[in-house]
Amino acid sequence: MTIHAWKIKGKGGSDHDIKSYEFFIKNHCVSCGWSFPNVPGREKINTFEDYKEFWNKQIKGHHWNSKWGYQSVHQLFENVRKGDFIWVRCNGIYYVAEIPDKPKDLFHFDVGEIASNFDCSAMLTDINWMPVGKEDAVPGSVSTYTHNRRAITKVDNHETPLENSQYTATSYYSAILLNKTDLLPPKMIHTRSSLFNLIGYAAAEDLVALWLYDQFNYVVIPSTNKIGTQRYEFVLVDASKKQGTYKNRRIYIQVKNGTTSLKSNDYTSLLSNKNEELWLVTTAGSIDSDKSKKIVQYYLDDSRNLIEKNYSINKLLDFAFDPHNTNILPASISQFVKYFKQ
Repeated sequence: MTIHAWKIKGKGGSDHDIKSYEFFIKNHCVSCGWSFPNVPGREKINTFEDYKEFWNKQIKGHHWNSKWGYQSVHQLFENVRKGDFIWVRCNGIYYVAEIPDKPKDLFHFDVGEIASNFDCSAMLTDINWMPVGKEDAVPGSVSTYTHNRRAITKVDNHETPLENSQYTATSYYSAILLNKTDLLPPKMIHTRSSLFNLIGYAAAEDLVALWLYDQFNYVVIPSTNKIGTQRYEFVLVDASKKQGTYKNRRIYIQVKNGTTSLKSNDYTSLLSNKNEELWLVTTAGSIDSDKSKKIVQYYLDDSRNLIEKNYSINKLLDFAFDPHNTNILPASISQFVKYFKQ
């Protein structure tokens, strides 16, 4: 059975403006709302089945969102499993915890004023949160869901279990943080390219951006990293100077971590003059149906001819595994590198 990782929003109330996550951390618990403050009969709730029956009585047929199977409390207590990991962000810091037992067995309904005010009455207890760090210290699968509207989301839903393991890349990373590495002996640590299976797509983008900085002095423009930019992940500029003046060069980049293949014709229309570049990267797919092409640079010469230059994916891996570069790598990459046999 696959061990998964979940991200919980931690904002309660009908307007989602209550900072429930603060209560989570302080009280070693997690909740998905539906506390029913001031509703008679809630004080008789002792078990999860009591709560579910009460929920159906109060909500079913009386509320626009009245289907139990769509509820976050259903996800938390009936879909999350013992051994899964859960993430939350509290005041800019990410925390992770392991679910220590079956969620239904960890159920507790707190009718007290404080729990009710934080919309945390229906809680899952005995959650030992560990602080991880800010955005650069967590997997992209976790940080990407920061603005998701769902109260709880399985963030590794599209990740397949790692070789000879029950873990996905995100749950593996969670296990490493919680010092459970003695349970994780995957054979992949003998193959450097397996790093891409572990770091996820967002960290792969970070790795490519850092490599381009190291090799060519290209610097990312942060505001260009938007979901709406379908044809490129972000834009970089050439930060090197010629006679004291920065070069006028824009670099567009598309990165696919996995077996996704790319067609240059879908992207080269971005190039309109010789001061622009395009980089296509696929870690395990192909570019223009050529499996040997993993990193390709495109630009226009003075006659507006399209120039193509290929780089080996090993260049990117050499950069990741070079101990001189450890300090520049985000933790979502460096945490994995140390487990590989060099």
